[in-house]
Amino acid sequence: GWHLPSDAEWTELEYYLANNGYNYDGSVGGGRNKIAKSLASTNEWYTSYVTGAVGNTDYPNYRNKSGFTALPGGSRRNYGSFSGIGSSGYWWCTSEGSVISACYRRMYYDYSAVRRSTSISELGVSVRCVKD
Repeated sequence: GWHLPSDAEWTELEYYLANNGYNYDGSVGGGRNKIAKSLASTNEWYTSYVTGAVGNTDYPNYRNKSGFTALPGGSRRNYGSFSGIGSSGYWWCTSEGSVISACYRRMYYDYSAVRRSTSISELGVSVRCVKD
């Protein structure tokens, strides 16, 4: 009854949020550039002084406005070490293509955007489950 979101489903969520009042400054549009604060937990992130960034306490009404409560769990590297706990969060998405690399979304404490990237599929990151 659940699945990992595809790259397209992540993009759909990002554009929905950006176009429906979830940008940190109340603006509309802009894709994934100003929505990270609305997805992020209100605590656990490193402090930032960058306007609109996840780790900045500015725009308090937009902090975790979506209810997603993204935590900065960092990642586990393919050689076994962990990094980024407190400063970054990563979430897999499913995508067509290589079994060697996979897409994911990432958020950093000092960014206001959600970023899309790809990495080797041996990287250990968080998952977001979507109800079928």
